[in-house]
Amino acid sequence: MMSTLKVFTLNCWGLPLPLLCKHHQERIAAIGDYLKVQDYDMVVLEEVWVKSDFQELKQKLVRVLPFSHYFYSGTIGSGLCVFSKHQIIETSYHQFHLNGHAHKIHHGDWFGGKGVGLCKIHILEGALDINLYCTHLHAEYNPECDEYEAHRLAQTFELCQFVRNTAYNCDIAILAGDLNTSPTHLGYKILTQHASLKDCWAEKNLSEIECKESGGTCMVPGNIYTGDVAQSSSPFGVRIDYIMYRTSANVSATVADCSIGIGKVPQTNIDYSDHEAVFTSISLTKNPVSQQEVRNSTLTKDLRDVFQQSLNVLDNGLAQCQREERFFQIVVFILSLILYVLNNYLDVSDYSSNILLVFMFSMTKLLVGMAIGFCFWTAWILKRSEYHGLTACKEDLLKLLAL
Repeated sequence: MMSTLKVFTLNCWGLPLPLLCKHHQERIAAIGDYLKVQDYDMVVLEEVWVKSDFQELKQKLVRVLPFSHYFYSGTIGSGLCVFSKHQIIETSYHQFHLNGHAHKIHHGDWFGGKGVGLCKIHILEGALDINLYCTHLHAEYNPECDEYEAHRLAQTFELCQFVRNTAYNCDIAILAGDLNTSPTHLGYKILTQHASLKDCWAEKNLSEIECKESGGTCMVPGNIYTGDVAQSSSPFGVRIDYIMYRTSANVSATVADCSIGIGKVPQTNIDYSDHEAVFTSISLTKNPVSQQEVRNSTLTKDLRDVFQQSLNVLDNGLAQCQREERFFQIVVFILSLILYVLNNYLDVSDYSSNILLVFMFSMTKLLVGMAIGFCFWTAWILKRSEYHGLTACKEDLLKLLAL
């Protein structure tokens, strides 16, 4: 029996920051208006940070995509939500152990509690069981010096393990989202080789040149939110948003269509997001006789090479983590010494008549004390947690290499 799945994903760029996130309200409304006249089976959206935006989309799409789920996580939410034409029978969320740095508030990934969401969907027609995974990995803020490379690689490996360990009893597993990883990066190779996920765009567009030049989903020329610097460094944009899939042994699949971008918002010159949408249509044929899926535990030479390179990235991340831990420990020592001097060798009682001076002295001690607490928390709690997260990923890789 032949079935067709139409899947859509978009990073909506829904930050609740009017000055940084342009045309927020107009774009969210336009995304809802676009989706409600389409015929998608499943829609995966990222960066829907504002809960009222999810409610607005839910109300607009209730007729065409009646089933929905928002994945709550972290301080501000994961930003991930799913809309489905078919019933969502089960949901779960796995938060990544590493999510960037809490003290880098301007990046904000840590506060989103990033991870991977799973919606189990059952389609009566064709009796298909689908595992729909949605995720948004840590952003790359500086391509020249990517301080989050180890974190993102660890997230990718954790995502890969989660898919491998939960997709064994479904007919097809579909992964959609913003991976912040290009096809040349190690994370992409881990997903396609270790998790056996097939990239829909690569399946449909086999030419490497075509994939490179026409597959960009971010920093794309023509998008009004693409800056001049980004456009000059990436003239074709970068491909970091994906729809991937893997099937069980008793299901065969063919990518009938895969396209990128949905144009401008009608009657305006603005784009739906700073990212481009990805759409795919997958044709499925379910064999009448089920065959037990056989797992191959032997690593290929290419995958071993990818894992070895990944270990080097993790080792660099561990070394950086230790350096930052020592830095914050030294800062704690210096600030504690300063606070000791302020408390024991500076007496402002002689200047008690000068209220401003007394206030400034008290505020200085308060700020130094708060800085000590923050640096202590970062050095002995956050950095220890980061070190353990990187070490755990490294140990898991070493075990796989020992096979």
